[in-house]
Amino acid sequence: YHPSFTLGDGGLVRHTKVAVRIAHELLNNESVGHSFNEDEKDLIDNVEKLLLAIKPQMINNLKSISFNNNELLVISIVAGKTVEDLKDIFGDVKIVRVMPNTPCLINEGSTALSRSSNVTDYEFNEVKKIFLSIGVALEIPDSLMNEIIPVNGSMPAFLYYFAKCFIDKAVKDGIDYETAKALCVQGIIGSAKMIEKSDKSIDELIKDVCSPKGATLEGLKVFDKYNTKDIIEEVSSATINRAYELSKL
Repeated sequence: YHPSFTLGDGGLVRHTKVAVRIAHELLNNESVGHSFNEDEKDLIDNVEKLLLAIKPQMINNLKSISFNNNELLVISIVAGKTVEDLKDIFGDVKIVRVMPNTPCLINEGSTALSRSSNVTDYEFNEVKKIFLSIGVALEIPDSLMNEIIPVNGSMPAFLYYFAKCFIDKAVKDGIDYETAKALCVQGIIGSAKMIEKSDKSIDELIKDVCSPKGATLEGLKVFDKYNTKDIIEEVSSATINRAYELSKL
């Protein structure tokens, strides 16, 4: 039972009734591994692993609690909060930080992981297996967990924006929405697989699409005209900077 549990803003069910119902359901399922804890401290002090998936601003609610579980392994999906930030809250515990993305929902995820120095290879690999089961998972230094966000965590939104712009323009030009969407989506999927599987560099792949004085080349010239590379670098930097801001909240 979480003492601040509500059903929406101003839920109609009293907290005590909700707590009793939840406790009854959980206690009736102890045989299959469920347990009932009175509060956050009781929970965290009595588990081996904790999956922490909350907004960065919410983690401050835990700072006032004194935890006592030095064997704890925290798996954190809290953006911007470093290993040291988490140890300030939980003590000298083991930390694995995780930055996944929404395609994990369809087993096509892209996940970056980092760990504190006291996490063993076995423990880390056990966590990594979870995310390998829903996509690609790679370890990076903890110091770069904010810098990776534009590449994987935010990348779906950036690609959705890119795709929407081209689809919307195709519709303006008279192409049916579903047709434009289907061809654009497959274009992105096929191009991504070319990057993944080809021995050629991305620059070479771009060149392969462009005929001399052709249509694609003219389109790329517009990207260059408006310094699209600089814009993308600015987008990336803004994303990273916000992650650092969140770490200070």
